Amino acid sequence: MKPHIQLLLLTILGIALFFILLIPLSFVFQVIFGLIYIGAVFTISFYIMLERRSSTNTILWIFFIFFVPIIGYFFYIYSGQLSRQGILFQDKRRKAQEVFRTEEPVPRIQATERLNEQQLAVSKVIQSLADTHVRTRGHVSILTNGQEAFPEIMEGLKKAKSFIHMEYYLFNSDETGYEIMDILMEKAREGVKVRLLYDSAGSLKLKKKDVQKMKEAGVEVHVFLPIKTALITQTFNFRNHRKIIVIDNDIAFVGGMNIGDEYRGISEEFPDWRDTHTVVKGMPIKELHLIFLIDWWYITKENIIEEFSRAVIPEPKEHNTDAQIVPSGPHNQHQIMRDVYNALINSAKERIMIATPYFVPSREIHSALRIAAQKGLEVKLLIPKPSDNWLTYYAGHSYFPELLEDGIQIYLYEKDFMHHKIMIVDDHTVSVGTANMDLRSFYLNFEVNVIMYGGQPVEQIIQNYHSDLEDSMKVDHDQFMKRPLSEKTKEAIARMFAPLL
Repeated sequence: MKPHIQLLLLTILGIALFFILLIPLSFVFQVIFGLIYIGAVFTISFYIMLERRSSTNTILWIFFIFFVPIIGYFFYIYSGQLSRQGILFQDKRRKAQEVFRTEEPVPRIQATERLNEQQLAVSKVIQSLADTHVRTRGHVSILTNGQEAFPEIMEGLKKAKSFIHMEYYLFNSDETGYEIMDILMEKAREGVKVRLLYDSAGSLKLKKKDVQKMKEAGVEVHVFLPIKTALITQTFNFRNHRKIIVIDNDIAFVGGMNIGDEYRGISEEFPDWRDTHTVVKGMPIKELHLIFLIDWWYITKENIIEEFSRAVIPEPKEHNTDAQIVPSGPHNQHQIMRDVYNALINSAKERIMIATPYFVPSREIHSALRIAAQKGLEVKLLIPKPSDNWLTYYAGHSYFPELLEDGIQIYLYEKDFMHHKIMIVDDHTVSVGTANMDLRSFYLNFEVNVIMYGGQPVEQIIQNYHSDLEDSMKVDHDQFMKRPLSEKTKEAIARMFAPLL
């Protein structure tokens, strides 16, 4: 159904219920409005059945709409369902396909020669889904926490000579945010072209006066899918969860850290925030920059891709890994990040190690992890013990019993909140980036990950993962099964809503 038809049906439901429940009517008119109401509900249910979704999701939505029709249908419209029909973000999908498919190809022999059989299989999946290639002339540095990341970021921004391109889910008006803002405004005054995209929902703590101040200093600032128009455009549940900085095509930053004091580890609530960010140099910058440029084009209608996409990317002094960038979002025709995670899991022959702050796996990921463990692979899952989201916390815990029964080792990070999103396969392939292992990252958010095939950064992430395990508590199956009924009840309720998260 097209958006205007959905809104029309919602209006019809509301009017019919209003007259049935609140206005005294004759029997004939009660029957007429009752038939209108029933017809609207059945029409909505019929269209839901025609959509390509699991039977569980279909039944859940139909029951929701039958028993609480106005509220249920409202949530249906604004929960991101239209993206799965290819109706929303058609323009963005067209722009992305146009750009990535016209970029210069990378000779297939490069990847064939440098990757092992497992890595090559994963790289082909990514290339097929996302139109991005393995870049062999890259250098990636791993930043283990905010104390390492933000000095590097600030130094990189200060050295900018031509342009700074940034997009962030969360940008706060706090100590860290103001330091970044000051640098951006100073560089803009120096003549550096500074462009900033921020997500309207994630950056609620970014003050309007600070945005205006940046604009007056010459920084081009735009908001991604403004909340104030989201009810009309039906987009408020879609968020830009990316964290990208590209500076002069010479250096880029991407990973789990937003712009805020907690990510830097200087907030009172989270003094030891655990996260992972990366510094990227060389050819992998190309795709990171294209992602920003496409997002900028989509939001501002300003196409500056030709101006930047053909620019020379300097060779790093040292090449330490082969890398492939994975962009994903609700504009894609496939759930790219879900399928890439699934391909990584299925490629493993010895072990899989995962760290994610939010664990609400899709049916495919859940099955892939259990099958891997049943085949005898070592599977470790690391999630934070404290949580900032009640529903995802208990929904995630509801999966523990079957995972533990299959031999998957689950660890709870206790030192502080853990926010990085990492998957390690067989000690030679690593995914790090912005995408959580949850349904929101798979279906609703715009995300970006970096896949690294071997080299020093892979070794460092593996080492960091084992260090994180030392700050974690291993979940004991027998002890977990003895948890109180109140906890099991919360998990059961949260699990019911997992398909809607």
